[in-house]
Amino acid sequence: MASLLVFYEDLEVGAESRFFLQALICREQALLTASFKVKPVARLLCLTDRLVRDAVRELAEAGLLVAKKQADKVGRPGQEYEASQYLLDLLAQPRGSSLTHRDLVLRLFSEPEIYAEGPRPETDTGSEKVARKQVRKDGRPAAPGASGRLGAATRVLLAALLTFADQCGVVAGVGEAKLRAMTGLSPIALKHQVRRLVSLGFIRGHVPGVSNGFFVGARVPSTYYLSLDHPQLGEQSLRRALLVYAEDGLSRNERLTNRLPFDVAGALLSLGPAALDVLYHKLARYTSHLLSLTWGGPGERYGEVPASLAGMIGRELAQLKVGKPEQNEAGYYWPKVLDHFFEVAFDWSERLKQKLNGKAWPGYQPQLVRLIPAPESEEGNDSLMIVSLIVYPAPENQKGCIVYKDVPGGFLREFDSEADLDVWNRYEFGLLTE
Repeated sequence: MASLLVFYEDLEVGAESRFFLQALICREQALLTASFKVKPVARLLCLTDRLVRDAVRELAEAGLLVAKKQADKVGRPGQEYEASQYLLDLLAQPRGSSLTHRDLVLRLFSEPEIYAEGPRPETDTGSEKVARKQVRKDGRPAAPGASGRLGAATRVLLAALLTFADQCGVVAGVGEAKLRAMTGLSPIALKHQVRRLVSLGFIRGHVPGVSNGFFVGARVPSTYYLSLDHPQLGEQSLRRALLVYAEDGLSRNERLTNRLPFDVAGALLSLGPAALDVLYHKLARYTSHLLSLTWGGPGERYGEVPASLAGMIGRELAQLKVGKPEQNEAGYYWPKVLDHFFEVAFDWSERLKQKLNGKAWPGYQPQLVRLIPAPESEEGNDSLMIVSLIVYPAPENQKGCIVYKDVPGGFLREFDSEADLDVWNRYEFGLLTE
Protein backbone atom coordinates (compact mmCIF):
# COMPACT_ATOMS: atom_id res chain seq x y z
CA MET A 1 0.00 0.00 0.00
CA ALA A 2 1.43 3.37 -1.04
CA SER A 3 2.67 5.59 1.78
CA LEU A 4 0.87 8.95 2.05
CA LEU A 5 3.98 11.05 2.41
CA VAL A 6 2.33 14.02 0.71
CA PHE A 7 0.79 15.28 3.97
CA TYR A 8 3.99 15.10 6.03
CA GLU A 9 3.96 18.54 7.65
CA ASP A 10 7.74 18.95 7.83
CA LEU A 11 8.09 18.84 4.03
CA GLU A 12 9.14 22.36 3.07
CA VAL A 13 7.78 22.16 -0.48
CA GLY A 14 4.71 23.48 -2.28
CA ALA A 15 1.52 21.75 -3.34
CA GLU A 16 2.59 20.79 -6.88
CA SER A 17 5.86 19.28 -5.63
CA ARG A 18 3.93 17.30 -3.04
CA PHE A 19 1.56 16.10 -5.74
CA PHE A 20 4.42 14.94 -7.96
CA LEU A 21 6.15 13.12 -5.11
CA GLN A 22 2.96 11.33 -4.07
CA ALA A 23 2.07 10.48 -7.68
CA LEU A 24 5.52 8.96 -8.06
CA ILE A 25 5.05 6.90 -4.89
CA CYS A 26 1.57 5.73 -5.92
CA ARG A 27 2.51 4.79 -9.47
CA GLU A 28 5.83 3.13 -8.96
CA GLN A 29 7.67 3.40 -5.66
CA ALA A 30 10.51 1.37 -7.20
CA LEU A 31 11.35 4.45 -9.28
CA LEU A 32 12.62 6.08 -6.11
CA THR A 33 15.35 3.45 -5.73
CA ALA A 34 16.80 4.22 -9.18
CA SER A 35 17.69 7.36 -11.11
CA PHE A 36 15.08 8.97 -13.34
CA LYS A 37 14.85 11.79 -15.86
CA VAL A 38 12.24 14.52 -16.09
CA LYS A 39 10.73 13.73 -19.49
CA PRO A 40 10.31 9.94 -19.10
CA VAL A 41 8.76 10.23 -15.64
CA ALA A 42 6.48 13.05 -16.84
CA ARG A 43 5.22 10.76 -19.61
CA LEU A 44 4.76 7.90 -17.16
CA LEU A 45 2.74 9.99 -14.71
CA CYS A 46 0.83 12.00 -17.36
CA LEU A 47 2.25 15.26 -16.01
CA THR A 48 3.64 18.26 -17.84
CA ASP A 49 7.39 18.54 -18.20
CA ARG A 50 7.22 21.96 -16.55
CA LEU A 51 5.44 20.64 -13.45
CA VAL A 52 7.91 17.77 -13.06
CA ARG A 53 10.94 19.97 -13.75
CA ASP A 54 9.89 22.55 -11.16
CA ALA A 55 8.92 19.85 -8.67
CA VAL A 56 12.19 17.89 -8.84
CA ARG A 57 14.14 21.13 -8.46
CA GLU A 58 12.19 22.07 -5.31
CA LEU A 59 12.38 18.53 -3.93
CA ALA A 60 16.14 18.51 -4.48
CA GLU A 61 16.50 21.85 -2.68
CA ALA A 62 14.51 20.38 0.23
CA GLY A 63 16.86 17.40 0.44
CA LEU A 64 14.30 14.84 -0.75
CA LEU A 65 15.92 14.16 -4.13
CA VAL A 66 19.56 14.12 -5.21
CA ALA A 67 20.54 15.55 -8.61
CA LYS A 68 23.10 13.62 -10.67
CA LYS A 69 24.84 14.31 -13.97
CA GLN A 70 25.23 11.59 -16.62
CA ALA A 71 28.94 12.04 -17.12
CA ASP A 72 29.53 8.72 -18.92
CA LYS A 73 27.16 9.41 -21.84
CA VAL A 74 28.10 10.87 -25.23
CA GLY A 75 26.90 14.41 -25.93
CA ARG A 76 25.44 16.94 -23.55
CA PRO A 77 25.26 15.48 -20.03
CA GLY A 78 21.69 14.90 -18.88
CA GLN A 79 20.24 15.56 -15.45
CA GLU A 80 18.95 12.64 -13.42
CA TYR A 81 17.41 12.45 -9.97
CA GLU A 82 17.18 9.81 -7.31
CA ALA A 83 15.72 9.59 -3.83
CA SER A 84 17.87 10.92 -1.02
CA GLN A 85 18.52 8.87 2.08
CA TYR A 86 16.28 11.33 3.95
CA LEU A 87 13.36 10.48 1.65
CA LEU A 88 14.02 6.74 1.88
CA ASP A 89 14.06 7.01 5.67
CA LEU A 90 10.72 8.84 5.59
CA LEU A 91 9.21 6.15 3.37
CA ALA A 92 10.45 3.45 5.74
CA GLN A 93 8.65 4.97 8.71
CA PRO A 94 5.40 3.19 9.62
CA ARG A 95 2.33 5.31 8.89
CA GLY A 96 -1.31 4.70 9.67
CA SER A 97 -3.34 3.05 6.90
CA SER A 98 -6.78 3.24 8.51
CA LEU A 99 -8.03 6.32 6.66
CA THR A 100 -11.76 6.10 5.98
CA HIS A 101 -11.37 7.36 2.41
CA ARG A 102 -7.89 6.06 1.62
CA ASP A 103 -8.86 4.70 -1.82
CA LEU A 104 -10.33 8.07 -2.85
CA VAL A 105 -7.22 9.87 -1.61
CA LEU A 106 -4.88 7.61 -3.57
CA ARG A 107 -7.04 7.92 -6.69
CA LEU A 108 -6.50 11.67 -6.71
CA PHE A 109 -2.76 11.07 -7.12
CA SER A 110 -2.87 8.14 -9.53
CA GLU A 111 -5.77 8.82 -11.91
CA PRO A 112 -5.35 11.55 -14.56
CA GLU A 113 -8.95 11.19 -15.77
CA ILE A 114 -10.51 13.36 -13.05
CA TYR A 115 -12.11 16.43 -14.56
CA ALA A 116 -12.73 19.91 -13.20
CA GLU A 117 -16.41 19.68 -14.07
CA GLY A 118 -18.81 21.74 -12.02
CA PRO A 119 -22.45 20.91 -11.32
CA ARG A 120 -23.68 23.44 -13.89
CA PRO A 121 -22.95 23.15 -17.61
CA GLU A 122 -20.78 25.93 -19.04
CA THR A 123 -23.78 27.21 -21.00
CA ASP A 124 -25.63 27.81 -17.72
CA THR A 125 -22.84 30.02 -16.41
CA GLY A 126 -22.62 32.09 -19.57
CA SER A 127 -18.96 31.16 -20.03
CA GLU A 128 -18.92 28.50 -22.69
CA LYS A 129 -15.37 27.52 -23.54
CA VAL A 130 -13.76 25.70 -26.43
CA ALA A 131 -12.82 22.21 -25.31
CA ARG A 132 -9.10 21.54 -25.18
CA LYS A 133 -7.61 18.33 -26.46
CA GLN A 134 -7.78 15.50 -23.96
CA VAL A 135 -4.97 13.49 -25.58
CA ARG A 136 -1.47 14.67 -26.40
CA LYS A 137 0.26 14.16 -29.75
CA ASP A 138 1.98 11.03 -28.48
CA GLY A 139 -1.33 9.51 -27.34
CA ARG A 140 -0.89 10.07 -23.61
CA PRO A 141 -3.70 11.59 -21.54
CA ALA A 142 -3.28 15.30 -20.95
CA ALA A 143 -1.77 16.30 -17.62
CA PRO A 144 -3.80 17.28 -14.53
CA GLY A 145 -4.96 20.84 -15.06
CA ALA A 146 -4.89 20.43 -18.85
CA SER A 147 -7.94 19.80 -21.05
CA GLY A 148 -10.23 20.49 -18.12
CA ARG A 149 -8.63 18.04 -15.71
CA LEU A 150 -8.47 18.77 -11.99
CA GLY A 151 -5.23 20.60 -11.20
CA ALA A 152 -2.46 19.30 -8.96
CA ALA A 153 -2.86 21.84 -6.13
CA THR A 154 -6.63 21.35 -6.12
CA ARG A 155 -6.18 17.59 -5.82
CA VAL A 156 -3.76 17.97 -2.92
CA LEU A 157 -6.22 20.07 -0.91
CA LEU A 158 -9.17 17.78 -1.68
CA ALA A 159 -7.10 14.77 -0.65
CA ALA A 160 -6.09 16.50 2.59
CA LEU A 161 -9.74 17.22 3.43
CA LEU A 162 -10.67 13.62 2.66
CA THR A 163 -8.24 12.41 5.32
CA PHE A 164 -10.44 14.12 7.95
CA ALA A 165 -13.90 13.47 6.45
CA ASP A 166 -16.38 11.09 8.06
CA GLN A 167 -18.51 8.66 6.05
CA CYS A 168 -20.96 11.46 5.21
CA GLY A 169 -18.25 13.85 4.07
CA VAL A 170 -18.23 16.25 7.02
CA VAL A 171 -14.88 17.76 8.03
CA ALA A 172 -14.88 19.56 11.39
CA GLY A 173 -12.20 20.74 13.80
CA VAL A 174 -9.40 21.19 11.24
CA GLY A 175 -7.82 24.64 11.22
CA GLU A 176 -6.38 26.46 8.22
CA ALA A 177 -2.89 26.30 9.71
CA LYS A 178 -3.09 22.50 9.71
CA LEU A 179 -4.26 22.41 6.09
CA ARG A 180 -1.50 24.79 5.00
CA ALA A 181 1.12 22.62 6.70
CA MET A 182 -0.27 19.49 5.02
CA THR A 183 -0.57 20.96 1.52
CA GLY A 184 2.17 23.56 1.17
CA LEU A 185 -0.42 26.15 0.12
CA SER A 186 -0.14 29.79 1.16
CA PRO A 187 -3.11 31.42 2.96
CA ILE A 188 -4.24 33.11 -0.26
CA ALA A 189 -3.78 29.95 -2.34
CA LEU A 190 -5.69 27.90 0.23
CA LYS A 191 -8.68 30.24 0.07
CA HIS A 192 -8.57 30.15 -3.73
CA GLN A 193 -8.51 26.35 -3.83
CA VAL A 194 -11.38 26.10 -1.35
CA ARG A 195 -13.45 28.38 -3.58
CA ARG A 196 -12.42 26.26 -6.56
CA LEU A 197 -13.60 23.04 -4.91
CA VAL A 198 -16.87 24.71 -3.88
CA SER A 199 -17.53 25.95 -7.42
CA LEU A 200 -16.90 22.44 -8.80
CA GLY A 201 -19.18 20.79 -6.25
CA PHE A 202 -16.49 18.70 -4.54
CA ILE A 203 -17.18 20.81 -1.45
CA ARG A 204 -20.92 21.19 -0.90
CA GLY A 205 -20.50 24.07 1.47
CA HIS A 206 -17.86 25.78 3.57
CA VAL A 207 -18.56 27.43 6.92
CA PRO A 208 -15.58 29.71 7.65
CA GLY A 209 -14.25 29.53 11.18
CA VAL A 210 -13.94 32.58 13.41
CA SER A 211 -10.88 34.08 15.04
CA ASN A 212 -10.29 34.94 18.67
CA GLY A 213 -11.79 38.34 17.92
CA PHE A 214 -15.20 36.69 18.43
CA PHE A 215 -14.42 34.27 21.27
CA VAL A 216 -11.78 35.43 23.73
CA GLY A 217 -8.59 33.40 23.47
CA ALA A 218 -9.93 30.76 21.08
CA ARG A 219 -10.25 30.19 17.35
CA VAL A 220 -13.05 28.06 15.94
CA PRO A 221 -12.01 26.03 12.85
CA SER A 222 -13.96 25.93 9.61
CA THR A 223 -16.44 23.20 8.70
CA TYR A 224 -16.42 21.61 5.25
CA TYR A 225 -19.17 19.47 3.74
CA LEU A 226 -17.68 17.26 1.01
CA SER A 227 -19.67 15.56 -1.75
CA LEU A 228 -18.30 12.02 -1.53
CA ASP A 229 -20.63 10.88 -4.31
CA HIS A 230 -19.32 13.47 -6.76
CA PRO A 231 -19.19 11.68 -10.14
CA GLN A 232 -15.53 12.60 -10.65
CA LEU A 233 -14.49 10.72 -7.51
CA GLY A 234 -15.30 7.49 -9.31
CA GLU A 235 -17.48 5.67 -6.79
CA GLN A 236 -19.25 2.87 -8.68
CA SER A 237 -22.13 2.56 -6.24
CA LEU A 238 -23.75 5.16 -4.02
CA ARG A 239 -22.77 4.52 -0.41
CA ARG A 240 -24.86 7.28 1.13
CA ALA A 241 -28.47 8.41 0.81
CA LEU A 242 -30.08 11.82 1.04
CA LEU A 243 -33.26 13.12 2.63
CA VAL A 244 -34.24 16.76 2.13
CA TYR A 245 -36.79 18.03 4.66
CA ALA A 246 -38.56 21.40 4.33
CA GLU A 247 -41.06 22.88 6.78
CA ASP A 248 -42.47 26.18 8.03
CA GLY A 249 -40.20 26.15 11.05
CA LEU A 250 -37.99 28.33 13.19
CA SER A 251 -35.44 30.57 11.53
CA ARG A 252 -31.79 30.06 12.43
CA ASN A 253 -31.72 32.89 14.96
CA GLU A 254 -35.05 31.77 16.42
CA ARG A 255 -33.75 28.23 16.89
CA LEU A 256 -30.55 29.50 18.49
CA THR A 257 -32.36 31.78 20.95
CA ASN A 258 -35.82 30.22 21.43
CA ARG A 259 -36.74 30.06 25.15
CA LEU A 260 -33.61 31.90 26.26
CA PRO A 261 -34.05 34.87 28.63
CA PHE A 262 -34.31 38.13 26.72
CA ASP A 263 -30.95 39.49 27.86
CA VAL A 264 -29.14 36.21 27.11
CA ALA A 265 -30.73 35.96 23.65
CA GLY A 266 -29.72 39.53 22.89
CA ALA A 267 -26.16 38.95 24.05
CA LEU A 268 -25.91 35.82 21.90
CA LEU A 269 -27.23 37.59 18.81
CA SER A 270 -24.76 40.44 19.36
CA LEU A 271 -21.93 38.05 18.42
CA GLY A 272 -22.85 38.75 14.79
CA PRO A 273 -23.67 36.68 11.68
CA ALA A 274 -20.27 34.97 11.26
CA ALA A 275 -20.15 33.59 14.82
CA LEU A 276 -23.86 32.69 14.76
CA ASP A 277 -23.36 30.74 11.52
CA VAL A 278 -20.56 28.75 13.15
CA LEU A 279 -22.71 28.06 16.22
CA TYR A 280 -25.70 27.01 14.10
CA HIS A 281 -23.66 24.43 12.22
CA LYS A 282 -22.29 23.17 15.54
CA LEU A 283 -25.89 22.82 16.71
CA ALA A 284 -26.66 20.84 13.54
CA ARG A 285 -23.73 18.53 14.34
CA TYR A 286 -24.97 17.96 17.90
CA THR A 287 -28.41 17.12 16.52
CA SER A 288 -26.77 14.76 14.02
CA HIS A 289 -25.01 13.01 16.89
CA LEU A 290 -28.33 12.25 18.59
CA LEU A 291 -30.00 11.16 15.34
CA SER A 292 -27.16 8.75 14.60
CA LEU A 293 -27.59 7.05 17.96
CA THR A 294 -31.38 7.12 18.35
CA TRP A 295 -32.85 6.98 14.82
CA GLY A 296 -35.98 4.83 14.77
CA GLY A 297 -36.79 5.26 18.45
CA PRO A 298 -37.44 7.94 21.07
CA GLY A 299 -34.54 9.68 22.69
CA GLU A 300 -33.90 10.04 26.42
CA ARG A 301 -32.67 13.07 28.31
CA TYR A 302 -30.66 10.92 30.71
CA GLY A 303 -28.30 8.04 30.04
CA GLU A 304 -25.22 7.30 27.94
CA VAL A 305 -26.40 8.98 24.72
CA PRO A 306 -27.29 12.38 26.22
CA ALA A 307 -24.18 12.19 28.40
CA SER A 308 -22.05 11.77 25.28
CA LEU A 309 -23.70 14.85 23.75
CA ALA A 310 -23.19 16.89 26.92
CA GLY A 311 -19.53 15.91 26.85
CA MET A 312 -19.21 16.97 23.20
CA ILE A 313 -20.81 20.35 23.88
CA GLY A 314 -18.62 20.87 26.94
CA ARG A 315 -15.41 20.07 25.05
CA GLU A 316 -16.24 22.38 22.14
CA LEU A 317 -18.12 25.29 23.67
CA ALA A 318 -16.92 25.58 27.26
CA GLN A 319 -13.50 26.72 26.00
CA LEU A 320 -15.12 29.62 24.14
CA LYS A 321 -15.11 32.64 26.41
CA VAL A 322 -17.26 35.67 25.78
CA GLY A 323 -17.92 38.92 27.58
CA LYS A 324 -15.68 41.67 28.89
CA PRO A 325 -12.60 41.18 31.07
CA GLU A 326 -14.28 42.77 34.10
CA GLN A 327 -17.02 40.13 33.96
CA ASN A 328 -16.56 36.60 35.25
CA GLU A 329 -14.24 34.33 33.28
CA ALA A 330 -16.83 32.56 31.14
CA GLY A 331 -18.97 35.60 30.35
CA TYR A 332 -22.08 36.29 32.36
CA TYR A 333 -24.46 34.39 30.05
CA TRP A 334 -22.35 31.71 28.34
CA PRO A 335 -23.02 28.79 30.77
CA LYS A 336 -26.74 29.15 30.07
CA VAL A 337 -26.03 28.86 26.34
CA LEU A 338 -24.28 25.50 26.81
CA ASP A 339 -27.31 24.04 28.58
CA HIS A 340 -29.57 25.63 26.00
CA PHE A 341 -27.70 23.99 23.10
CA PHE A 342 -28.25 20.58 24.67
CA GLU A 343 -31.99 21.20 24.92
CA VAL A 344 -32.27 22.58 21.39
CA ALA A 345 -30.31 19.68 19.87
CA PHE A 346 -32.49 17.19 21.75
CA ASP A 347 -35.74 18.88 20.67
CA TRP A 348 -34.61 19.21 17.06
CA SER A 349 -33.61 15.55 16.81
CA GLU A 350 -36.90 14.40 18.35
CA ARG A 351 -38.89 16.59 15.97
CA LEU A 352 -37.06 15.26 12.92
CA LYS A 353 -37.58 11.67 14.01
CA GLN A 354 -41.26 12.32 14.66
CA LYS A 355 -41.69 13.81 11.19
CA LEU A 356 -39.51 11.38 9.22
CA ASN A 357 -39.78 7.96 10.86
CA GLY A 358 -42.34 5.99 8.89
CA LYS A 359 -42.15 8.40 5.97
CA ALA A 360 -38.65 7.53 4.78
CA TRP A 361 -37.01 4.12 4.43
CA PRO A 362 -39.17 1.93 6.72
CA GLY A 363 -37.11 -0.33 8.93
CA TYR A 364 -33.85 1.39 8.04
CA GLN A 365 -31.26 2.09 10.74
CA PRO A 366 -28.34 4.31 9.66
CA GLN A 367 -24.93 4.11 11.25
CA LEU A 368 -24.32 7.82 10.75
CA VAL A 369 -26.54 10.85 10.10
CA ARG A 370 -25.28 14.31 9.24
CA LEU A 371 -27.40 17.45 8.86
CA ILE A 372 -26.60 20.12 6.28
CA PRO A 373 -28.69 23.25 6.94
CA ALA A 374 -29.64 25.13 3.78
CA PRO A 375 -28.76 28.83 3.69
CA GLU A 376 -31.60 31.18 4.51
CA SER A 377 -33.11 33.39 1.85
CA GLU A 378 -31.12 36.61 1.51
CA GLU A 379 -34.37 38.56 1.26
CA GLY A 380 -35.45 37.08 4.59
CA ASN A 381 -39.06 36.65 3.45
CA ASP A 382 -39.04 32.89 2.93
CA SER A 383 -40.26 31.09 6.05
CA LEU A 384 -39.55 27.64 4.60
CA MET A 385 -36.65 26.09 6.54
CA ILE A 386 -34.71 23.35 4.75
CA VAL A 387 -32.28 20.82 6.13
CA SER A 388 -30.68 17.91 4.29
CA LEU A 389 -29.85 14.65 6.02
CA ILE A 390 -26.97 12.60 4.62
CA VAL A 391 -27.21 9.03 5.95
CA TYR A 392 -24.68 6.19 5.82
CA PRO A 393 -24.85 3.48 4.64
CA ALA A 394 -27.47 3.86 1.92
CA PRO A 395 -30.56 1.71 2.61
CA GLU A 396 -30.66 -1.45 0.52
CA ASN A 397 -33.24 -1.88 -2.24
CA GLN A 398 -34.75 1.56 -1.61
CA LYS A 399 -34.55 4.92 -3.29
CA GLY A 400 -31.41 6.86 -2.48
CA CYS A 401 -32.93 10.35 -2.43
CA ILE A 402 -36.14 11.68 -0.86
CA VAL A 403 -37.48 15.24 -0.88
CA TYR A 404 -40.20 15.89 1.70
CA LYS A 405 -41.96 19.25 1.75
CA ASP A 406 -43.93 19.15 5.00
CA VAL A 407 -46.41 22.00 4.51
CA PRO A 408 -50.10 22.14 3.55
CA GLY A 409 -50.25 21.03 -0.06
CA GLY A 410 -46.70 19.69 0.16
CA PHE A 411 -45.30 16.46 -1.23
CA LEU A 412 -42.91 13.55 -0.75
CA ARG A 413 -40.96 12.54 -3.84
CA GLU A 414 -38.43 9.78 -4.29
CA PHE A 415 -35.47 9.69 -6.67
CA ASP A 416 -32.85 7.08 -7.41
CA SER A 417 -30.06 9.39 -6.26
CA GLU A 418 -29.13 13.00 -5.62
CA ALA A 419 -27.90 13.24 -9.21
CA ASP A 420 -31.54 13.04 -10.36
CA LEU A 421 -32.40 16.33 -8.63
CA ASP A 422 -32.50 19.49 -10.68
CA VAL A 423 -29.20 21.30 -10.17
CA TRP A 424 -30.95 24.50 -9.08
CA ASN A 425 -32.85 22.55 -6.42
CA ARG A 426 -29.52 21.28 -5.12
CA TYR A 427 -28.40 24.88 -4.65
CA GLU A 428 -31.73 25.70 -2.98
CA PHE A 429 -31.33 22.77 -0.58
CA GLY A 430 -27.77 23.73 0.39
CA LEU A 431 -26.28 20.64 -1.27
CA LEU A 432 -24.30 22.99 -3.51
CA THR A 433 -23.23 26.57 -2.86
CA GLU A 434 -21.84 29.40 -4.94
